[in-house]
Amino acid sequence: MRKIPILRKQSERQIILRRGRGYHGVNIGGTTLQGIQANREGWGELFPNVIEIDPTNIESAASIFAEYGEQIAGVVTEPLQGAGGVFPPPSGYLEGLRRLCDDYGALLVFDEVITGFGRTGNWFASDTYGVKPDIITFAKGVTSGYQPLGGVLISRTVCDVIESDPDFTFMHGYTYSGHPAASAAAIANINIIEDEGLVQRAEIIGDKLSGGLKALEKDGIFSEVRGVGAIWAAQVADASTEQGLVIRDKMTEMGVICRAINGALAFCPPLVIEENDIDLIIDTAAKAVDEVTAK
Repeated sequence: MRKIPILRKQSERQIILRRGRGYHGVNIGGTTLQGIQANREGWGELFPNVIEIDPTNIESAASIFAEYGEQIAGVVTEPLQGAGGVFPPPSGYLEGLRRLCDDYGALLVFDEVITGFGRTGNWFASDTYGVKPDIITFAKGVTSGYQPLGGVLISRTVCDVIESDPDFTFMHGYTYSGHPAASAAAIANINIIEDEGLVQRAEIIGDKLSGGLKALEKDGIFSEVRGVGAIWAAQVADASTEQGLVIRDKMTEMGVICRAINGALAFCPPLVIEENDIDLIIDTAAKAVDEVTAK
C-alpha cells in the first residue's frame, strides 16, 4: 500500500476516495480502500479519512470533491472492477475522475493488478480507456504468477514533487524487495508477451469468449454479459449468490475453473488459451447453468 504515503504526503490532504465494489487486496491498507463489505468485516477500525463514492455515478464523486475540496489527496480505483463483479467503467466515469482530480489538485490512482500487462487488450487498462492516472499499481500479470512480484509506477510530475522536497523521506522497503528471481521472471514474462503478441491476442480471446457468452444471453441463460479484452463476466438469469457458487462448483467438476460473484460467472483465461478451450468454457457454462437451475 505504498500509494497511501505518496497520496498523503501533504499534511492538509488526508482524505482518500474509494469506489464501491472496488477491490485492492486484503491487507489493512487495501481493505481500507476496497468497497466490498464482506472483505471489510472482522478488521475492526480501519484507516481513517477514507470516503466511498458511487461506482457508477460520477456526480457522487463530484459532490464529495465540492464538499472537501483541497483536503482530498486522491482517488483510488480499478479502471475495470474485477473482484467486485467484472464491471467496466460507465462511459465518461474515469474521464470524470481525471477531471475532478485535475480541478482540485488531487491524484488519480489506478489499481491495475488485474488489468495490467495485456489483460484488456493493451499493456494497461489506462491505455484501453484513454485516461492517464498519476500512479499505477501492478502485480499478477507482470510475472504471470510464476513468481510473486508487484510494484508502483508514478508519473514524472509526482516523482519531481517528491524529489524536490529535501525534508520528505519515503520510508519504503520489504524483506523481499527487488528479489532477483522474481525480477528475472518478470523480464522473461514481458519478453514472451511481446514476442508472442499476447497483448493483441487478448482482443481475439475476448471476441470469441464474449461472442459465445452473448449467444447464451440471447438464449436466456444469462441476463447480462460484461467485460473487455480477455476478462468477462456473465450474470446468470435469476440466479442467487448461492446458486452462482453451485454453478461454479459444477463447472469445476466438469473441468473448467471460473469464479462466482453475486450470481455471475467470471472468466479471466490465460492469454495463451487455445480456441477449442474457449469453446469448452462456453459449452461447460451452458451445461452447468442448465443442470443447476433446472433443479
